[in-house]
Amino acid sequence: MLQAGALGLLAIIIFLTVFYRVSGLLAGVALVIYALILVALVKYTGVVLSLASIAGVILSIGLAIDANILIFERIREALRSGTPLEKAIV
Repeated sequence: MLQAGALGLLAIIIFLTVFYRVSGLLAGVALVIYALILVALVKYTGVVLSLASIAGVILSIGLAIDANILIFERIREALRSGTPLEKAIV
């Protein structure tokens, strides 16, 4: 199960890096850091993870990925329409 999660996370990071280059790689690194902090908090507090809470963790990671993709696509649209990079990011 742990290998499947690591393989899925690696696939997501590869996808983000291929489509969004450096910003995708940074988003992947941020995702790994988020997952590590979450695991550390669970370990530190001694919380027992039920099946529902594991599903919540997976959903929160999925929402973080979705937010990154939406932001990157919005920036890409703005750049295609001729907006300068500084304004596209804001």
